[in-house]
Amino acid sequence: MDNPESITPRFAGYDLFPGSVGFWLIGFLLIGALLGFLASLLPYWTERRRVKALERQLLRTERELNTVRRQVAGE
Repeated sequence: MDNPESITPRFAGYDLFPGSVGFWLIGFLLIGALLGFLASLLPYWTERRRVKALERQLLRTERELNTVRRQVAGE
């Protein structure tokens, strides 16, 4: 933040507004941390969907097992 030099970074071909070097370094660090956090959530969401699918499959299998047990018991 003590660096008084002002820069105007280019991102994706567009000039961003001018600011100090420290401001832009901290800003891009925060943006990178946020993007990293969001990217780390993708496996969590994938596994969560997988667990829900496996729970549904387990429920169907338990129902089928109970049906077979009733048939074997002669009900």
